Amino acid sequence: MTEPDPRFWLGAFLPTAAVLLGALALTCSWSGRLPSPVAQKWDWSTQDVITVAPLWQGVLSLAVPSAGVLIFLVFLKWTGKLTGWGRRISIAALAGIAVFTAASLPVMLNGQVGLTDPQLAPDPRTIMGVTAALSLAYGILTALIAGGRPLATPAAGTTPTPALELEPNELAVWTTTTTAWVCLLGGGLPGLTLIILGSTTPVWGLAIPGGILLALGITTGRWTITVDHKGLTCTTLLGLGRFAVPASPGAAAEVVNVHGLSEFLGWGIRVGGSSSIGLIFRNGEALRVHGPNGYSLTVTTYDATTAAALFNAQTARPHTT
Repeated sequence: MTEPDPRFWLGAFLPTAAVLLGALALTCSWSGRLPSPVAQKWDWSTQDVITVAPLWQGVLSLAVPSAGVLIFLVFLKWTGKLTGWGRRISIAALAGIAVFTAASLPVMLNGQVGLTDPQLAPDPRTIMGVTAALSLAYGILTALIAGGRPLATPAAGTTPTPALELEPNELAVWTTTTTAWVCLLGGGLPGLTLIILGSTTPVWGLAIPGGILLALGITTGRWTITVDHKGLTCTTLLGLGRFAVPASPGAAAEVVNVHGLSEFLGWGIRVGGSSSIGLIFRNGEALRVHGPNGYSLTVTTYDATTAAALFNAQTARPHTT
């Protein structure tokens, strides 16, 4: 993506890179006061040193993965993958991992400063646990600072699908149903598993979240998609969930080809910045409607061309109710 994203660069990338560079600088300043080799691994039961290695190996084993994760985060940014909740989750996970691996370097070496025998190095497990907790908090904080981004914005130079020709008083409705297997299986299988465990083990409380997951899986496993004079409406089984975009002036529909994993970091119900929604149940043809202020609703469906043409015809009418 070429658009500016200062919240990502200033709130996530630069602070994480600063932690990595700071860890390397601190390690270099200690290099003359560390044993050679340095302790690298400890036995968790006895807390004795079990592995020693040259300092440069310890640096590479932690700094390189941290730098690699940071580069991958930038790659996701440049390729436009950091959108919606996938953006927040990716930033939280990757920034947290990068900070943990980078900070683990001085944490591992701190107790060895001034020692000549690496076998005397204290086990850093406690401070490592604290570092892990702080890294998790850091990842969450960076995700909050970076915020969300719309799942989809109109591509430059593209035009909406041509509007369907309708008579002034002609009424037209396009509707279809689709099975969201990713939701049905994603909620149904874990739900059934928890219900069975709750029924056959003493942990009966597992049946409660199992029932909730099963109900959600069944409800979101079947969708009705409708385009009429009101606009685009997507409703779940029994109408218990609903997403809609009114056919108001300025709204526009287009047909797109989507790839759930690469574009939305997954399938199912995807939520992005500016209240953009993705109902991504499979890869392939999808209807996308753009509303004001970056809002969009993308839903995978067959015959999306007809749906988009009808929606654009409704927005072109002088009075849409």
